[in-house]
Amino acid sequence: MTTATEPAPRAEGVRWDLSPLVASAAEARTRLDAALERCRAFESRHRGAFDGMDGPGLAEALAELAALENELSRIHSYAALRESTDVEDTENRDLMSVVERGMVEAGNALRFFELDWIALPEARAAELAAAPEVAADRHYLLAARRFAPHTLAEPEERMLAERGPVVRAWQSLFGQVTSTLEAPFDAGEGEEPHTIDRLLAHVRNPDRDVRLRALDTLYGALDPHAGVLAHCYDTLVADRLAMDGLRSYPGPMELTHLRNEVPGEAVERMMDAVEGHYGLAQRWFGVKARILGLERLHLADQYAPVGAEARTVRFGEARAIIDASFRSFSPRVADLCDGFFSGRRIDAEPRSGKRGGAFCSSVAQDAQPYVLMNFTDRMDDVMTLAHELGHGMHFALSAGAQTALSFHTGLALAEVPSTFAELMAFDHLMATEEDPSTITALVCERVEGSFATVFRQTVLARYEQRAYRMRSEGTALTRDRLGEAWLEANARYYGDSLEIPDGYRLGWSYIPHFISTRFYTYAYVFAHLTTLALYARFREEGEDFVPRYLEFLAAGGSAAPADLLRPLGVDLDDPAVWEPGFREMERMVARAEELTA
Repeated sequence: MTTATEPAPRAEGVRWDLSPLVASAAEARTRLDAALERCRAFESRHRGAFDGMDGPGLAEALAELAALENELSRIHSYAALRESTDVEDTENRDLMSVVERGMVEAGNALRFFELDWIALPEARAAELAAAPEVAADRHYLLAARRFAPHTLAEPEERMLAERGPVVRAWQSLFGQVTSTLEAPFDAGEGEEPHTIDRLLAHVRNPDRDVRLRALDTLYGALDPHAGVLAHCYDTLVADRLAMDGLRSYPGPMELTHLRNEVPGEAVERMMDAVEGHYGLAQRWFGVKARILGLERLHLADQYAPVGAEARTVRFGEARAIIDASFRSFSPRVADLCDGFFSGRRIDAEPRSGKRGGAFCSSVAQDAQPYVLMNFTDRMDDVMTLAHELGHGMHFALSAGAQTALSFHTGLALAEVPSTFAELMAFDHLMATEEDPSTITALVCERVEGSFATVFRQTVLARYEQRAYRMRSEGTALTRDRLGEAWLEANARYYGDSLEIPDGYRLGWSYIPHFISTRFYTYAYVFAHLTTLALYARFREEGEDFVPRYLEFLAAGGSAAPADLLRPLGVDLDDPAVWEPGFREMERMVARAEELTA
């Protein structure tokens, strides 16, 4: 069991140390210059070399490319991680600008390699990919050829890459607005500035007045900025659609599908299945309204605690909980995750200027991953931390077994280990927690967490589909139009089971996934339903399941999702593949109803 000095409330002082990545902004600039020189040398040596290349030659080129990818990723991650904790700092912004410019230059120098590779005749590409020397990167090579129909000539690709910093400027503007937004709010202990994350944390406050006022305050704070946030999204969607047209993608989701290696038809079937189970959530909302003594839930009541409030959890205890839950599954996994704490690779303290939400950055194959979150001493923060550390153990295991070109998976599969880690933490708490109120709260939060992951993320994907459809038809995405689309998508989920306040028409405005990665959200749905099926197998098989699961994590992106999941007993070609997940959700709802009866 790990031990830790207990931080002050809200993880005060829990900040990461980025020096193991790069010592300083000045060193980052120096290393970037050196990496760019190596990129130009790589281009000089290997441009046009595929015609006379054999297996060992390709393996040598891939190893050099992997080393370059590692160094560039390390430098870019360092700059991005610095900026994520203080978007207003001038040095951070200047460094990010220089690094983004360098990434474009590096991409231009290295782009020929992939373009030359996917331009090879099929027989010649198959011959090279079959060489035993490139076995570790075989899937990387073959998967790259999926994009051949959507790849332009090299001069055009260079021109499009030059737009990158401008596009990211709109994303940065969105981040600056949402991360620095604060509003005065009194939750009962005096008025103080609240960020978006702090206001959202109050939706789990036991005091209904606080919940209602927190949402009103959030929407009131967002309102003056909604036009700018809508313009950021409108600009990005319009740009993405224009790029889709140039690349002949059949629809705005196709790029995401190709990256995830999941067929679009399968994704639509999955979302249709989810929508077919919306009634399960509406059933729970009705039960919860009766528990809370309400005729109907308000949106602010959706995540309200049931019964007595779950106890406060400080960051040090959260660390101990996660260590114990991971260690009972696999000591190796627990040791990997302990390194995040002992190596100061977690930034958990909420503060102004810091990015909202949570993420785990893989950084590079030859570096250690880092976690960012905003810890507010709530039990659900423990689950968030477990989620991000689930990503971390995935990155660490795959980095140790794969190359820099093959250790990443697509988004859909990447969310499986993080969701699995949440379930590990939940089961541990169910077995060890002594406070009945906390047990009830945990079960209800697990139900509602599953709803948020499966149902609400489908709502978000449907909203995105509507937004892209409107923009493709020439309709600008104004705040009012986005608000209507948002309310329409949510209405299908909530039905008449919740009262939706008018301010919720701004609910789209602070969600970073829409800005950073389009259609990211369906990956959560895929992952959660898949993970529920995997976890059911773990409960059945016990320790026999663990080695196969760790092999799955270590496999990284070395094969397609269907091939990686099949040894674990999940067949994506089975039309009923999602049903175990829905059965598990039914079981959780029944348990919650029993505890709250």
